[in-house]
Amino acid sequence: MDKKTTALTIIALIVTGLIVYMGSNPTTAFAKILGMSANTNQPRQLYHIYLGGESLGLIESQEELEKFIDEKQSEIKKKYQVDKVYVPNDLDIVQEITYSQDISTIEEIYQKIQEKKGSEAFTIDGYKIVINGIEKESEGGETIKTEDIVLYVLDKEIFTNSVEKTITSFIDNESYQKFLTDTQEEIQETGTIIEDLYIQNNISIHKGRIPTEEKIYLTEDELSKYLLFGTTEDQATYVVQEGDTIEDIAFNNKLSPEEFLIANAEYSSSSDLLYPGKEVVLGIIQPQFDTVEETHVVSKKTVEIQTVYEDDPNQYVGYEKVKQEGSEGLSLVTEKQKLINGEITTVVPVSEEVLVPAVNKVIVRGTKKRSNTSSLPNQEVPVGVGSWVWPTVVPYTISSSFGYRWGKLHEGIDISGIGRGSPIKAANNGLVVQSGYTRTNGNYIVIAHSNGYYTMYAHMNSRIRKAGDVVMAGDQIGTAGDSGFATGVHLHFAIYRGMPYRGGVPISPFTIF
Repeated sequence: MDKKTTALTIIALIVTGLIVYMGSNPTTAFAKILGMSANTNQPRQLYHIYLGGESLGLIESQEELEKFIDEKQSEIKKKYQVDKVYVPNDLDIVQEITYSQDISTIEEIYQKIQEKKGSEAFTIDGYKIVINGIEKESEGGETIKTEDIVLYVLDKEIFTNSVEKTITSFIDNESYQKFLTDTQEEIQETGTIIEDLYIQNNISIHKGRIPTEEKIYLTEDELSKYLLFGTTEDQATYVVQEGDTIEDIAFNNKLSPEEFLIANAEYSSSSDLLYPGKEVVLGIIQPQFDTVEETHVVSKKTVEIQTVYEDDPNQYVGYEKVKQEGSEGLSLVTEKQKLINGEITTVVPVSEEVLVPAVNKVIVRGTKKRSNTSSLPNQEVPVGVGSWVWPTVVPYTISSSFGYRWGKLHEGIDISGIGRGSPIKAANNGLVVQSGYTRTNGNYIVIAHSNGYYTMYAHMNSRIRKAGDVVMAGDQIGTAGDSGFATGVHLHFAIYRGMPYRGGVPISPFTIF
């Protein structure tokens, strides 16, 4: 056989072999002969992994990635006592048909996830809770919205039970349960009925996969602490010293007595006795939602003696003589009260039944003026400190006392239940040094008295005295209202030694009255 015949025979055998080898896929066969990958021209189904929108690579099996992550997270399973761990919430797995040959291993993708998000970058079954912020008015008169709060729990009951614990920090548990079960007793003579009770914030609960990189509350006590104090950190404590009272400890640590009692639930009243060596909690309450309680209140109120004056123009200012001693009265008062987180914000008087009439104290006072006898130059003003006069009608409700609340000093008292438009009176003889309006105080008046005393009257509906006016104790200076930063009709009444906001020191009005 010559060389030409031999060559043709070899070619024929090769072609025949190719046909047998190729079968139904000649493209693959030719590619192998040419040393090429068959997949260069054949698309494949792969999974593209994205973390927070950033590509991490391609893998062949979504199921294998999820299985690998679950098997690797033994620490997470142990920490949260769960059986299954899932991929991060911001991990997207997108199925693709691609020609790419750049395929990552499951281990490589897992490592990239940990590098970008940390060792606890995964998710478990649980609940996401969102407490929506609410709109409130700031002291500057602006409407602000509090921030949304996001919480995570494994068991929904942990949250619902913690909410109940927080609510009953402000409302006694017995009253709360009676309201829930509709078993409140009718008021026979005096008492309180809860007419409505609700959380002002909208709260949503979503079941799903929650991130283990976030704080997950595992116990009711821990979550209750956060909902009440705004933190899970240990609160400051104080060791009771001999002679300490709840009111003293609270004031010295910028707390109200009510806040002290909430933080130390074993005490029920600010008059409870403490014993030396006892450790008490000094946490400032920062509730993460607003509990609103609307009540119908019937109570017997002492009607304090009111002082009225008879002017004698023949006697100099400063002369006083008691003409009639007064006596206290008693009234049955019905009010509608609104409380937010245990603090009275609104008092609306409904009715008053006089049980024992009060008798006014009558004092004859001189009105003849002496010129330039005051420390206030070039003014004819009353001299001496006369009898102090309560600045509102009676009866009334003290909706906020002098002292700290939410860590800030409340420099006076809030007198509520007096009705819009009721008269506001000068508490003593003096000179009106300020009469104006601010976003915080609304319509307000400041009166200078002898011996360095100043009084302030804020949130009035109207002012009928101007700066420079001389007033006598009991003279009407305005009417009650809710102007400025106020949640309801009331008078903010404050007493200072020295000019308010100019170095003056606030004192409790109850040291005077």
